[in-house]
Formats: sequence, structure tokens, C-alpha cells
Amino acid sequence: MNENDNKPHYRWPKYVLAGVVLGIVLAVVWVWLAARKVEQQRDFGAPLPNSAPSR
Repeated sequence: MNENDNKPHYRWPKYVLAGVVLGIVLAVVWVWLAARKVEQQRDFGAPLPNSAPSR
């Protein structure tokens, strides 16, 4: 007999890997959207470049 014939073929590692990859993708998208929101909030109250006081 061949040793490969006796090995069980599990399905759950594929689902775990898919869950990990999906989690990483969602985390990247979430951080990217949060960074855009913070950037928009910072730019909203920023003074115009020509109105900055010169020293």
C-alpha cells in the first residue's frame, strides 16, 4: 500500500485559510477607510495655504 492512500483528506483547513484571508482583507479595508475619514476631518478645518501667517 501507498502511504498517501491512508491519509485522511480534511476540508476544514481550506475554510480556516479562507477565513484568515478574508479577515486580513477586511482589516486592510477597514483601516484604509478609517485613515480616509481622519484625513478628511483634518483637511476640513485646515487654513488655506495663502492665509497662513508668515514669520
